[in-house]
Amino acid sequence: MKNIPLIAVCLVAVLGCDISKYVNGVKNDNANIAKPTPTATTAPVETPKPAATPAKPGVISILKKAEGKYPYELKLLENAEMKVRLQKLMGPDFAALKANWDVESPIEIVGGILRASGCEQHNCGANMYYLFVDIENDNINIYHIKDKTQVYSEHSKIKLPKKFADELEGEE
Repeated sequence: MKNIPLIAVCLVAVLGCDISKYVNGVKNDNANIAKPTPTATTAPVETPKPAATPAKPGVISILKKAEGKYPYELKLLENAEMKVRLQKLMGPDFAALKANWDVESPIEIVGGILRASGCEQHNCGANMYYLFVDIENDNINIYHIKDKTQVYSEHSKIKLPKKFADELEGEE
């Protein structure tokens, strides 16, 4: 009988733990379980789009950096944009320019005007082409010096710097 108070104390302690489940007469199975905190909702993440392939630089941006280079180094007459523009500018005469553009001079830029020249091999004096590009105004002129000078102007005739005008005067 001496053990009855010890058993009663132990029984109260064991039952006391389970009583917390029945607070206010309602069974509360989750009383000792931590409740999750709500997470912030986020907007759906947009799938990144693949980077666009960088466009090839236009012929004018290529020409701005062409000082001292030869037209063949830039593949100038094969450049898709330049070729289309020259074909439109010269019509059927473009084929003759391509066929006779053999001997070239380095590209020179004076006052925003680019000059390149090409001529028929062993016949430069009698069959010469000058390509002038007004870089700022995106305008092309071709001077074909043969029996007489033929000028092809894309938008308008370019006002040439004195140096280039003097070279042409010596050719005519």
